[in-house]
Amino acid sequence: MKIVEIKRDKKHTVKVTFDNDRFYNFDLDYFNGICLHEDDEISDSELIAHLKESDYIRAKSRGMWFLDRADYSKKKLYEKIVAGGISAAAAARATARLKELGLIDDVRLCARLAERYAEQNVSKRETFAKLMQKGIPTDIIKSVLEDTNFDEAAQIETIIQKKYKTRLTDKDSIQKVYAALIRKGFSYGAVREQIKKYTQEIENYEEY
Repeated sequence: MKIVEIKRDKKHTVKVTFDNDRFYNFDLDYFNGICLHEDDEISDSELIAHLKESDYIRAKSRGMWFLDRADYSKKKLYEKIVAGGISAAAAARATARLKELGLIDDVRLCARLAERYAEQNVSKRETFAKLMQKGIPTDIIKSVLEDTNFDEAAQIETIIQKKYKTRLTDKDSIQKVYAALIRKGFSYGAVREQIKKYTQEIENYEEY
């Protein structure tokens, strides 16, 4: 195939059109490095090899751009890169390399988020769900949470003091507070014990 046109497409890509009316986008820096010009001939195998390497460079650059702005698990970063139109193979290769470089670390990310959620009085159960949503593998989550201090009683006490203390005035209100705390992922027994500090009426309620 012969290159008939090379045109800057976007900020970091170049559009290369061939004499069979097909065109492909290459990473600008990568394309400049391979020194191809208009009227140059290129075989199908060479084109495929260049496209794979260009996609990998684009995927890695995109991944680093995302990581400069937020923390991502390997899975979520892969998904973000693919969503931008880059091939799955290039995204997988790029995230693997970023992990090798220490720029992605699911264990480190999981530990930091778990500590943050514990400090924010998020229950251990809800923390598990939040970490799964971040794309962190379950085996890592389980291991990290075993080493994270979740003082359930203290968390419930803090939430009641900040949000529910003035609502514990009658049976209906107590029941609503009890249900709300259960929905947050706290255990029945821990919720019951903390609410009993404010009223004995909870003893007459059936557990949900």
